[in-house]
Amino acid sequence: MDCAQVVRKVSVPFEKQTQIVSPQQPFEEVLELVQPMISSILSKCHIYKDFEYYRQIAAIAVWKAYSNADPSKGQFSAYIYTTVKGEILKELTKERRFQDKEILMADDTLNFIRCREKQINPLGECLLVDKIMDQLTEDERKILQLYYLDGYRYEEIAKVLQVSVAAIKKRRTRLIKKLRRHLNE
Repeated sequence: MDCAQVVRKVSVPFEKQTQIVSPQQPFEEVLELVQPMISSILSKCHIYKDFEYYRQIAAIAVWKAYSNADPSKGQFSAYIYTTVKGEILKELTKERRFQDKEILMADDTLNFIRCREKQINPLGECLLVDKIMDQLTEDERKILQLYYLDGYRYEEIAKVLQVSVAAIKKRRTRLIKKLRRHLNE
């Protein structure tokens, strides 16, 4: 019998019973059977907030493991475990990097600090922003929104506006020059 023909079934402890998990089972069944494993991983990774978000990441990781499973290469449950834990750790690393780089403050706090440092009248500043926004085209406003507020990448903005990435880069450069010119008036 060929190694690829052998179906490896692995036991996963589940409520004091042993449930069989194999890549030949329907995905929904496999996902249900590995829920205790996912809970254990989340606990070991000290995830106590955004619990449902990380459960979704784990479910996606189970899908990846299920899709890429090769019974001839080892235990299916071990593959699921390493895939799920790896994806969760990747997400935690991404979140940590974001927190290290970004200091989130309320808009009012930022405006207060800016106005105090530069001795700016906030009402005059709002009027200036309104005046500048009136000078921008609809596409320029969309680029501002998508790039700076929503965090889209050039490729994503290009898809939304149905133009090339090079065009978005040029338009953004022109937009920055236009904004600087209006701010210096």
